[in-house]
Amino acid sequence: MIRQTKFLAWSLWVPLTASVLIAQKKTAPSHPHPAPQVSGTFIDADRTGQRLRLTYPLHSKFETFVGTIHSTCMLPPPSKSGESKPLDLSTIPTGTRMTVSYVSRGADKQSQNIILAVRFDSVLPGSALPQGVYIPCFKGQPAH
Repeated sequence: MIRQTKFLAWSLWVPLTASVLIAQKKTAPSHPHPAPQVSGTFIDADRTGQRLRLTYPLHSKFETFVGTIHSTCMLPPPSKSGESKPLDLSTIPTGTRMTVSYVSRGADKQSQNIILAVRFDSVLPGSALPQGVYIPCFKGQPAH
């Protein structure tokens, strides 16, 4: 009887130990990474107000960034008791310096840049656009 109990204990211990060792070799969950950003000069927005273009310097030449907003960009309220209001991309003056945070979806030439937030790095005097503030352009949690 004692011999059977030792055998049973041994036979249960070996698989348990093996499963613990295997579990330790699994990779840890990935940590969130910040979204890529591009800083440049606003060129224009399309008629729908969903897509914008920036020009930015890259290796001694200028490139064009094209991105589509995930959802309506919401301007922060002017005061804590105020309400957010939507940003109409067509009201952004051409030449405004700005930064966009985005994710790319798709592969190769079919990829699309989805804009998650915008920030105005410099605005014209008297402009209603907030300078240096990230403005979210997504609802809920953006897809990864």
